[in-house]
Amino acid sequence: MKINGKKIEGANEVVIVIPRASSADIVFRARAVLDMEPFEKLCPPPDPPKRMLKDGKEVTNLKDPGFLQQVSNHAVKRLSWMVLTSLEATEGLEWENVKMDEPTTWNNFNKELTDAGFSDVEINRIVGECISVNALNEDKIEEARERFLLEAQEQDGE
Repeated sequence: MKINGKKIEGANEVVIVIPRASSADIVFRARAVLDMEPFEKLCPPPDPPKRMLKDGKEVTNLKDPGFLQQVSNHAVKRLSWMVLTSLEATEGLEWENVKMDEPTTWNNFNKELTDAGFSDVEINRIVGECISVNALNEDKIEEARERFLLEAQEQDGE
């Protein structure tokens, strides 16, 4: 794909720097996840249970407590997978208790970060940046619009 002859390629990426006073700052990279299919293959969404009405008609029960818990667990796994996949852009990052082919291990990244000395605020920053690199919001759109308008004004002034 091209726009104005310029090839568009590469996912959005952000650098996450966690300052350390007594040692070198810790630098993570997070890259937008372009394909959720690997997650969906490992963790398909839960199917709601069916129930029979008095008239013999079968309907899905979207309010079943067990199903709602499965939906919640699926969402947690999805977020953990997205964070881990985003952080794969960090060169040399190795997890000791996370295996990408084992969904039950994905949320272990929180404990690993804590055990490595990251505070809750720092972990929230890392996770937040992983979410942010995979999202668009009005602030990002407005910043991009302002950059575009500034560049257009500069080109008009030349």
